[in-house]
Amino acid sequence: MNDLLATLSAAHFGAFTAHDAYDCGYNRESLSQLVRSGRALRVGPSAYVDRNRYAAASPERQHEMTTRAVVRTFDGRVYASHYSALTLMSLPIFGAPLDHIHVTRTADSLSRRRPGLSIHTAYGPGAGLLIGRTPSVTAALAILGAAMTCGIETGVVAADAALANGKAKMDDLQTWLGRLSRHPKVTHARQVVQLADARSESVGESRTRLLLNAIGFRPTPQVEIRHPQGRLVGRVDFLLERERIIVEFDGLLKYAGADGREALAAEKSREDRLRAWLRVREADVGGSVPAGDGRTSDATGRCTGSRSARHLSTDLAGQYT
Repeated sequence: MNDLLATLSAAHFGAFTAHDAYDCGYNRESLSQLVRSGRALRVGPSAYVDRNRYAAASPERQHEMTTRAVVRTFDGRVYASHYSALTLMSLPIFGAPLDHIHVTRTADSLSRRRPGLSIHTAYGPGAGLLIGRTPSVTAALAILGAAMTCGIETGVVAADAALANGKAKMDDLQTWLGRLSRHPKVTHARQVVQLADARSESVGESRTRLLLNAIGFRPTPQVEIRHPQGRLVGRVDFLLERERIIVEFDGLLKYAGADGREALAAEKSREDRLRAWLRVREADVGGSVPAGDGRTSDATGRCTGSRSARHLSTDLAGQYT
């Protein structure tokens, strides 16, 4: 890859088009040779990525690179959209097929689907912005689109994160929800807006909250537990106030990285201060807990029937569905 194309590709996060390559001195044969040599990877018609950068990327970042390349081939006529837009915003994606790209037209009502790509009709004024030189729908539209395409869980995971970090506002979600009221799958989007909560701090916590809701509980996220004298004992992921149960999602990523040992020690100290609470681990709940599972009811019964305080810990680490 010559210096001109390498610089242009880097400016677009590793993505470029055939026309970009031609502008940088390549022709069809030399571009094909670039692919055969392993320096570039074709990810769609006229869409390419830097192969080395792509190989080193996570599946989400690979999807982002592919999305940027595909959108660039349309020369401003489409936005990245749905969960493809979420990757541009570094918002979490759960349960989406990363081998399929979604874009939305900027100005007309034609939709189209081909292998690996869905082209949706335009949303109307105010739908788009630029993210790192790539046209994209807004975060609110990306979240609602992801929900309508992939389901409630995908939408809530993204919505929680976007609300927490300020990339979307509830008012924006509600406004676009109203504008999409006639969409055939708007029910999923409406449920996402109802269920989204900025207090969840990870994908695991968002999914745990949805699971608890699905089996009939009403969890309150991020609750401070205090000593009767007012001293802070700890902050827990969820409190089921009616059942007086604490629920913790203990994802393995919590203790990863250079500070993992210190984080684990701090967590152990926090749990020692909460030791009066009944603790139910993965072995007790059986890992995956579908709606209506009797084991959950049994655990709740044991907790609510005890004089001690109650502590239900779901060490599921993302295993439940």
